[in-house]
Amino acid sequence: MDKKIDHLLTNILLQTDNFFVELKVEKNIDIKGKEGKLISKAISDVVREFEYRDRIIGLKKLRIFVTKTPVKTCEKIILPNVKLKIHGEMREWICQNTPSFSYWAKGQTPTIMLDANQEIFETKNYDAIKGLFAHELMHLLNKIDGIEKELEIEAEKSTRNIISLLTKHKEVKPFTKDRLLVSLLRVITTTTFAIKDILANTRAMSFGFDGEIYANYMTSLAGVKKIIGFNDGEILRALKRDKKHALDNAFLTYLGLNVSWVTFKMFHNQWYKKLQNLSNIKVPRIIKKNADTILNELLKLRSASDKEQIGKILKLTQQNYFNVVKYYCKKLR
Repeated sequence: MDKKIDHLLTNILLQTDNFFVELKVEKNIDIKGKEGKLISKAISDVVREFEYRDRIIGLKKLRIFVTKTPVKTCEKIILPNVKLKIHGEMREWICQNTPSFSYWAKGQTPTIMLDANQEIFETKNYDAIKGLFAHELMHLLNKIDGIEKELEIEAEKSTRNIISLLTKHKEVKPFTKDRLLVSLLRVITTTTFAIKDILANTRAMSFGFDGEIYANYMTSLAGVKKIIGFNDGEILRALKRDKKHALDNAFLTYLGLNVSWVTFKMFHNQWYKKLQNLSNIKVPRIIKKNADTILNELLKLRSASDKEQIGKILKLTQQNYFNVVKYYCKKLR
């Protein structure tokens, strides 16, 4: 059985209209034994199941890392090839967020890296592992298709709005104009990641991976409300101590967690309410109000080609975060 799995994983023939292309998959799995075989099978099954529904055009080789040391692995295989201007953003994302991701650049081997420290690997949750890999595979295909690049272009365009917001801003420490600029750029980056996630989930679910994506989120979000929460007093005390990321973290954490259920509600899937309940961490009313407005606009996003809606979401996110900043500036005066 193991030989058959390895054969499926490393020599999959992908049929296009008139010819076959051999997809070579390079596996680098830190985990050995039964758990390693389970992971290998989950990866193989996702690729095979996806091919039953579509063709992976333009993908001839795929490199996969399932690692216990994601930051170290990323520094070795990816960061040396990343453009300097996004190096810092990417490192921050990897260090501070779930560091499973896909990477592709012209001339480079398409790569998917999965963080083996996640609970789905520790509990050997086969469906959840499939869901995580399917999600990252869709990210990769969206990159190859140019979809994520177009989204990044829209994000760049949206930064023009920052000048207008900074002009209106009356400085209150720690919200100097320089500090607010950093926050607004971080907001754009995180919202762009969120839109990419929604587009990846939409593509994965359109090919029937609803259950697997759901299993991954259910495991990831279980118990999160018990360990993550923010209140007015804590945020204000942190800001008075010049803890610059306190408000950013509260706003973006609430928004980021709740992105998990957006695609499920788009598909009118009954599961979205369970994910919504798990994601509904405690935050001040001002943050919830402004973040929920953004989530409502994300629900209207149906395609990466809807540039008008994407631009609206990115601009709204900046404005709504600015609304939250103004609220706390009044409290700090």
